[in-house]
Amino acid sequence: MNELSSKYGSEVNLEHRKSFGQFFTNPSIARFMSQWVLEKGANRIYDPAFGLGAFYDAAIQISEELDFYGSELDGSILTFLNERSQILDKIKIDQQDYLLNWNERHENIICNPPYMRFQLFENRADVFSAFEKHLGLRVSGYTNIASAFLLKSLSELQEGGRLAYIMPLEFLNTGYGKLVKKMLLRNNALKTIIRIDCEKEAFSNVITSVGIILVENNGIDNNVNFHVLEDLNDLQDILKNRPKASLACSGLNPADKWLKYFEDGKIEFNSRNLIKLEQYGSFSRGIATGANEFFALSMSRARELGLPESALKSCITKSNQVKSSIIRKDDIKSLINEDLPVLILDFKEPMDASLKRYILYGEKMGYNQRYLTRTRNPWFKLEHRTPAPLLFGVFSRNAFKAIRNFSEAINLTCFHGFYPNLFGQEIIDYLFLYFNSKVAREILRINMRKYGDNLGKFEPNDLNTALVPSYDWFMNLGSDLIARSLKFIEKNGFIPDELESKFNSLLS
Repeated sequence: MNELSSKYGSEVNLEHRKSFGQFFTNPSIARFMSQWVLEKGANRIYDPAFGLGAFYDAAIQISEELDFYGSELDGSILTFLNERSQILDKIKIDQQDYLLNWNERHENIICNPPYMRFQLFENRADVFSAFEKHLGLRVSGYTNIASAFLLKSLSELQEGGRLAYIMPLEFLNTGYGKLVKKMLLRNNALKTIIRIDCEKEAFSNVITSVGIILVENNGIDNNVNFHVLEDLNDLQDILKNRPKASLACSGLNPADKWLKYFEDGKIEFNSRNLIKLEQYGSFSRGIATGANEFFALSMSRARELGLPESALKSCITKSNQVKSSIIRKDDIKSLINEDLPVLILDFKEPMDASLKRYILYGEKMGYNQRYLTRTRNPWFKLEHRTPAPLLFGVFSRNAFKAIRNFSEAINLTCFHGFYPNLFGQEIIDYLFLYFNSKVAREILRINMRKYGDNLGKFEPNDLNTALVPSYDWFMNLGSDLIARSLKFIEKNGFIPDELESKFNSLLS
């Protein structure tokens, strides 16, 4: 971080920076990206999210004759620049919403776009409409704002031009990312993706996995190289190093998950024995209350409020409440006896006076005006869920958290819940044991989304499309082995070697 961005960070409050998704560019990264864009003699660059001008500072040191121009939505940051820098006297920066300003083309583009979920943009409906009108694209509601910036910039890059983008890389493994990857492959434009594993050094406040996308719109089907940067000092020479993977543009499928190309070894498995989990049922996200502090209560708090026990359901509200791989009714009773907030309110008619008073209290505290609650009618009515027999942790760092649920507890969004179909009902225990195997960690990581600090995440559909053993393969294990393994994992926390060796046969 340079002196200007440090000063801005100290003077402008965090809420403002978050509202504009502002995470400023490390000077070393700005220099690397600028050098790549300019190395073939280009002299004109556009930055659609100018910010504090990190790319301009880097590029002007490379080419003093450079024609640099850009856009910036945040008027506060432009005022800050005007008062403390002469940058805006030298170049033209338009204050405008890039995603709503169309019909322009640019010779070269360089950008560190805003980092925020698309749902948090107040004018998202207008942006959706603009993409459909100008590009004929229906953008998914799950698309983050950085991906929307990249899509638009790819459509505006002139023939022969170069584009360098800093991006959260979760799109490489998501459903909405299929459209982004398709655009990157158009005209064989994608050249390199660099995953920055030293993200804390490069972007101290970013929690997502970050990378650099390099595109040249020249129509040449060069290989796409996938690099991993582990030390910021190695960035300037990284393109000379051997990539983790190198594949022809024409050989890349936008429907595939691409994060696997950054791994050291490609996983080989016996596909004839594997099917997609969705053939057995499906995972759904846990209940999203929008105000856990209102809906999730301890028994003492419920009694203090005089709430009837008939309105309380046992519920796993936090991941750390689950200490073992198997949950039984007695485990939930113990959590209730420990006075943890593992009771969720179910406002069913008819409601007694205590529930009505509590609703009024919630409205007084403003819980009904939260982002999620204000979209519900009535705001206090939660989704109806039955207890899921199999739970899967949303986030993980090392091993996945797969839980066999024999209790009557439902779950909030800390876990996804698996709801089996007729085929899946027979093999819940088999699936549970598989998810706790080392082999499953290898196979499922293909579908996992990677974030900063080695954090992994699964969305329900990532799990639903993940590969699991076929029914016939499961049945060959035998019910005796499954019964023994359930007792073993409940006692030891991991599956026995006997079963682990069976799962090993799924790998080539």
